[in-house]
Amino acid sequence: MALHIQMSEEAEKEYKRAKMRGMLSSFGASAALCLTFALTLTFTVIYFAQDPPAEFLAYVPPAEDLPPKAVPTTPQLSSKAATPSNTVAPAVIVSTGAAPVAMAQLDIPMEDSADDGISIDIGIGLDTGLGDDLGEAGSGMGSSQPSGSALEGTLYDLKQSKGGAPTKVAPGGKVDKIELYSTVSGYLKSWSQSALGRFYKSPAKLYASNFFVPVANASLAPDAFQCANKVKPAAWLVVYRGKVKSPITGTIRFVGTGDDFLGVRFDGKVVLEGGYRQPSAYKKGDLSMVHISGGDHAKYKARIKSGEDKAHKAYEFVNYPGIPTWNAEIGGLTAGNPIKVKEGVSYPIEIAITEEGGLFGYVLMWENISDNPVVKGGKVSGGKKFYLFRTNFSEPNKEDLKKLIGKHSAGGDMQWPEYEADSPIWVAVP
Repeated sequence: MALHIQMSEEAEKEYKRAKMRGMLSSFGASAALCLTFALTLTFTVIYFAQDPPAEFLAYVPPAEDLPPKAVPTTPQLSSKAATPSNTVAPAVIVSTGAAPVAMAQLDIPMEDSADDGISIDIGIGLDTGLGDDLGEAGSGMGSSQPSGSALEGTLYDLKQSKGGAPTKVAPGGKVDKIELYSTVSGYLKSWSQSALGRFYKSPAKLYASNFFVPVANASLAPDAFQCANKVKPAAWLVVYRGKVKSPITGTIRFVGTGDDFLGVRFDGKVVLEGGYRQPSAYKKGDLSMVHISGGDHAKYKARIKSGEDKAHKAYEFVNYPGIPTWNAEIGGLTAGNPIKVKEGVSYPIEIAITEEGGLFGYVLMWENISDNPVVKGGKVSGGKKFYLFRTNFSEPNKEDLKKLIGKHSAGGDMQWPEYEADSPIWVAVP
């Protein structure tokens, strides 16, 4: 039997009123929460999310920050003042906000100038160009001031230790040629600076951009490297080092000679050895293979032709205009091993020059054998000329070199091989 309890009419009305109050309270709370959220979001967007408007301030530098009215002159020797710069400083617009700023393009008229910087004539260099260009310094043995593009040279005196004591090369003041070429030969096996570490080296550096000394007395080098009071003019070795960028893509070879010796190592390989001596051919106590001038030059060429001298099997000897003495005594210029290069690629290069004593000279040029070779069958064809090897716009000048050599003049005719005037530049890499 089920018992059913029925709600009274009054109780049912009260229940419905309570239910309505609960619904209204819930709705009111939800509405209030939604309104609070909307107000919070609106406040955040308005006051925090937006960037403040950009403000612009015009700033004019004070007088002391303006560029100088003229380039200061250097106290070294003579100088030519550069063209004065514009002394009016433009206003600088500074933004204090993060919004992008659009500025009108400024067209500043530029005046042509015949002088882009300071040019210094110093020491045995010719014209040292300073600035963004490559410069024009470095003829002769080089300039004492670094130019925009040059190789750094150091002189080593093989006759004395770095402390000034006599070495085996000249124990009693007289050069021992066996010891001299034993030492130079040892260096040429590695071209390592450590192999020369025990010898006196010049405190001064020279910066050369072309390698062209027609004929001079051996005293020129110690004088140029500012150590003539310490180094007697014999048994010295000069090494230029650096990196250069090839101006072309193709196959080239270096061409040149030296009295007594000129050597070139390029990209870690010995690519040219030329002159009156062949130090790398030295054998213990035997100088017979070292001397390759005069009557010994024919024997040297015969060794190359027969294949006995494998290191120089690709060499050619070029009878070249303008060098009658070198043509007669050492077969002219030596054309070395071919090398493949790529335009714009940097290659390490080292150039070594050594002298027993007396007269000396050297020249370094190059030939593009993949495009327009100068030599065919060992002879110069069609009046062509080799390129001058240079790292900037410098060129040898006969009158300047006569003055340069001055008191170091050898008294003989200059050996002056002609070269292409518009020789490409092997830019030196800092």
